[in-house]
Amino acid sequence: MNRYENLFLEILQQSKGATAIYDTVDIRIAFVNDAMYEIWGRGEEIIGHCFGDVFPEFTEQGFTEILKNVWITGETYEAKEYPANVAINKVTELKYFDFSYQAVLDDDGKTYAIIHTATDVSSRRRALERVQEQDDILAFNNELEVLTRTLSHDLKNPLSIAKMGAQYMQTKDSLTKAEKYKWTTIILDALTSMEQIIGHKIQLNQARMLKYDNECVSLEKTIRKICLESQTLYNSTDCVFKIGQLKYLYGDEGILYQIFFNIISNAVKYSSKQKKPIVEINSSKKQGYIVYTVQDNGIGIPKKELESVFQQFHRASNTEGFPGTGIGLCVVKKIMTRLKGKITLSSTVDKGTTVELAFPEITQCRGDVERTDD
Repeated sequence: MNRYENLFLEILQQSKGATAIYDTVDIRIAFVNDAMYEIWGRGEEIIGHCFGDVFPEFTEQGFTEILKNVWITGETYEAKEYPANVAINKVTELKYFDFSYQAVLDDDGKTYAIIHTATDVSSRRRALERVQEQDDILAFNNELEVLTRTLSHDLKNPLSIAKMGAQYMQTKDSLTKAEKYKWTTIILDALTSMEQIIGHKIQLNQARMLKYDNECVSLEKTIRKICLESQTLYNSTDCVFKIGQLKYLYGDEGILYQIFFNIISNAVKYSSKQKKPIVEINSSKKQGYIVYTVQDNGIGIPKKELESVFQQFHRASNTEGFPGTGIGLCVVKKIMTRLKGKITLSSTVDKGTTVELAFPEITQCRGDVERTDD
């Protein structure tokens, strides 16, 4: 070893950066500085021994194989925040390292040494994990706040329907069998909707993600049920529904109810002051999606506000005199995004609004319900 090599090793020895040098294809340990000894928890007794023999735990984790591949190929290997189980005094600890295995080549391009440098970044990694945990807690708290608001919003409609039904029955001295059946059915359906909404919100709270019991769903009964509920809720019994082809969707029936109730009830609400309110509902296949269209002849949305109405608590500027909280469309868009679907609006003030709900077409759900009622 010439004096330049000695000088190089002396510099490495004094360096605070952990460094080791291997000088054979069997990864023989030729040099280790103090910083690397500290990382490994070993002393000078390992000099001259093969890496795999000294550190069988590292061999099990694949590091010896990586080193041998670097020797053969001459290609440097680098890693960031790489996990390694390090055994010191028979105590194994998971640590994280930034490290490099750099091949040193001779004039013929053959490897004659590998320089191993490493930095223990475990403290940094764990600090970042703690920060991430705090961020997750803050995000979760925000989710809980949104959960509370959306739960309040979603429960309001079926609760109002049940209340209206109970009040109607209370004010009547006598009810025909048909009337009694009609209003008890409305109340029971509203209570079932509330039960489903609460169940899905609890599931969201527990899992922190939307997990659904997906199946192939016919929306024929669901759509008609929502139409009736919306008429009752907004006292718009003269609203005409034109229901066309309703294709099957693959999803969770309760979640689909939540989506369509928000959209259809909006259509009924904002067209309720027209002389002849009309809501048209159709579906079709387009470029890998099942697209449901809900069109009304209501007050419409100003063009410059078509995107902002998806923001939480935002309502269009022309909705004064209509009840609402500005949460419904925000909830629908979030659900559609989770379902990898799309929601788009087109509207003209005083002429009406068209909502398109695009659901990914699923191969296992090919059935169609084709029925047109005016």
